[in-house]
Amino acid sequence: MRTFFTIVLSTITTISFAQEVKFGKLSKQDFNKTESTIQKDAPAEVLYADGNYKISFSATGVEQTKKVFYRYIVFDKDRTPDDVLTISIPIYKSSGSDQDKVLTLKAVTYNLENGKIVEQKVERKDIFLEKAHRFLDKQTFTFPNVKNGSILEYTYEISSPFINQTDTWYFQQSIPVIKSNLTFESQEFFNYQQDLRGGFAPKMKKDLKSENITYISGSSRGVSSFGGAAYGSSINNDKLNINSLSYSLENLTSLSREAYVLNHRNMLASVQFELASYHSPGQPINNYSTTWDKIGKDLMEHSDFGKQLNGNAFLDETVKGITANKTTNLDKAQAIFDYVKTNITWNDYSGEYTDKGIRKAFNEKSGNVADINLMLISMLRKVGIETNPIILSTVSNGLINYAFPSRTKINYVIAGATIDGNFYLIDATDKNAQLNLLPIRDINDRGFMISEKGIKEVLLRNSVMTSDKKSITADLKADGSLTGVYSSIRDNYFYMSDKSEIANDPKAFEKEYIEDYNFEIADFKTQDNSKDLIRHQFKFSDVKVDVAGNKIIFSPFLFIANTKHSLNLDQRNYNIEFGAPITNTNTIKIKIPEGYKVESMPKEKNFTMPDQAAGYAYNVIERDGFIIAQAQKVTPYSVLPANYYKPLKEFLENIISTEGQQVVLVKQ
Repeated sequence: MRTFFTIVLSTITTISFAQEVKFGKLSKQDFNKTESTIQKDAPAEVLYADGNYKISFSATGVEQTKKVFYRYIVFDKDRTPDDVLTISIPIYKSSGSDQDKVLTLKAVTYNLENGKIVEQKVERKDIFLEKAHRFLDKQTFTFPNVKNGSILEYTYEISSPFINQTDTWYFQQSIPVIKSNLTFESQEFFNYQQDLRGGFAPKMKKDLKSENITYISGSSRGVSSFGGAAYGSSINNDKLNINSLSYSLENLTSLSREAYVLNHRNMLASVQFELASYHSPGQPINNYSTTWDKIGKDLMEHSDFGKQLNGNAFLDETVKGITANKTTNLDKAQAIFDYVKTNITWNDYSGEYTDKGIRKAFNEKSGNVADINLMLISMLRKVGIETNPIILSTVSNGLINYAFPSRTKINYVIAGATIDGNFYLIDATDKNAQLNLLPIRDINDRGFMISEKGIKEVLLRNSVMTSDKKSITADLKADGSLTGVYSSIRDNYFYMSDKSEIANDPKAFEKEYIEDYNFEIADFKTQDNSKDLIRHQFKFSDVKVDVAGNKIIFSPFLFIANTKHSLNLDQRNYNIEFGAPITNTNTIKIKIPEGYKVESMPKEKNFTMPDQAAGYAYNVIERDGFIIAQAQKVTPYSVLPANYYKPLKEFLENIISTEGQQVVLVKQ
């Protein structure tokens, strides 16, 4: 048993929640600002953000205190991002009784009306608790009465029993930030590892303070991620050192919505802290930092992970039945994969450990990701296919810090199978997934495959080619008006993605699909042939092209021509993520108006990126009274390294230039 310290009374040297700006302290001059001083077209701006995370002893063990304060100003309400107007505060909980406790929460909208500052508070009745999943709730509220010129503030304090890691503090936001500060404090017994990310280096300051404490020493279960209880017999007085780290960044631009980034938060300037060790006086150091090999070994010895793969005779009859007529290993693997993803429903819970255990998940036909994919692994092994678990962090969970091995960032497991010498990544949680075609949530750089030989890194990449075939058939009139039909046939990765979005909210999918077009759309419909092909189609009747005297001038690719790209940086240090190898094919057929002939046509173009990392072909012809245009872009990799960023920008700019070429028709 180890000595543990529990506070029963403390006289503390005040550690202030440093704020250069204080909640509720505003003047009329604060409303003078009418546009961002960082980005003139920004719809809003963070005037000030301040966070304080502190790890300390409490009467019940060890706790983390989180204090957060934000102040915004709104310039254009209609363009202000939802994450500014509606705030969600994460409330973590364990499978037992431990959970975060909100100590204070205040939020106010301020408006300057007739020379007076008028405030409208967020009332308690307008704060809602949403259950995200079993281990996370969210307290959510929306600022009331927001107008152009409003100033918004909120602050909260949370007491948390979870000390293994802090929340990630994001210095950058979806809008510009004038100033963002974070202070992290921990008592001397605790050693935390810093994980600093992003393209900005914050100003850092280290400080050492002291804290007088009265504690009981005795024996207990020790420090865990949930704190601990004390059992002791002697009262001691002591002074503890407080390690304080302060970070500050100023005048940060908003992160532009870069293309080919699956989780934009991965690119934001941020910092997080994770417990590396704990040293109680007179006791050995408890090291929480580890190696990936040890993580793999520990997982394989865990009853809710590796031990789940042992035995499982209850699966034998099912495996025998579904593979009875299959002669090749690939056919057997496909049959088992189809069975699991069709018959066992994912309950939307992530995690590297099973929830129910694979026997119960098999009987109840549902489970979390570990229940399902460890079941898949066990079944594949039963037909002699070498299959091992691959642990990873999902896209929404952020990138793993590979240099600092830690199990806390792992939240998902898939299967890695070697079939006749070929390696396959498999995830049976999505009913539309395929062998080597993972859901987008899995494509997060690298994972770790655990086998009897140890643990090794595995690139998380889709390798199944995916296509999107767009076509337009249109009649062109002499007045420049066009009527016609648009359709898009998508397969594989796009099919899986579209099916998931439609299942979640079909109306929202339709709205998002058509909102990019600035003309009237009729008869939008989606057809699914249930064979990994999905068609989206609509009619249009009010599209216009230019008429100049006796000439009609237009881009043959009409409203699907590439006119811009969203690669806005000079360079970036983050991978280029396509999601899958993709072939985009656009085919246009436009009927030439009666009495018109072709005066000039675009030139044929073909070009590639260095190392054949992407290719493009473009051609426009006249045939039988029609303008027929076709373009094809191929990106044969699901991910490209960051050093291809500039070549990709040049490649896309060449496409824009090419598709900007005009057809000129002249009246005969």
